[in-house]
Amino acid sequence: MEFTYIADGIDAVVIDNFYTEEQLKEIMIELKWLTKNSILKDERHLESAELSGKLQTHKHGIFLETVFANWEHSALISHGMTQLKTEEVHKNILGFNALFKTLYHCDARNHLLSYYENSGYYKSHKDHSFFTILNWFNIEPKQFEGGDMILTSFDGTKHANIEYRNNRVLILAGCTPHEVTEIKSKLENKFSGSGRYCNAAFLGLRAERHESSK
Repeated sequence: MEFTYIADGIDAVVIDNFYTEEQLKEIMIELKWLTKNSILKDERHLESAELSGKLQTHKHGIFLETVFANWEHSALISHGMTQLKTEEVHKNILGFNALFKTLYHCDARNHLLSYYENSGYYKSHKDHSFFTILNWFNIEPKQFEGGDMILTSFDGTKHANIEYRNNRVLILAGCTPHEVTEIKSKLENKFSGSGRYCNAAFLGLRAERHESSK
């Protein structure tokens, strides 16, 4: 793995080669199976895609919990959890910012798989999570341009452009404004499987924990 740290008012961690070759093979098989009209829904059916009643994105997606009753049956979910708990990742994340230790106390999570082909995008938004972990995948060779991530500081004065790459993971606080730049390709938005995949894991705390802390 290779770690890059984004600081100075934004604070995020970029990890390249996050998954092993064997894990990546299993994930790509799962993505191929999920990429169909009967599973992936357009932005009108994704509540996360709206802000004040207006659509903020152009993509297809599905919350993986609606497909897999058991997380162990999903390579996208189980391998992500396994890698996050490795000593290498834990050490490098906490070495960057000790506040990220909160990530390892989160006991609630859900996963939104997003798929972008031609003209796909996601306008600047914040997530309702303590932390968001974005996992990026595509079939090689890549058949599109764009799809980068732009992070903005809380006061709006600083920006960081994170280049999209296959098998790259981005960890950020959910309240950090972020957007996906427009995808440009010759793909016809017909679930070719050659577009940009993002598996977003949203981490938080269970409601009962909030109650017990009062």
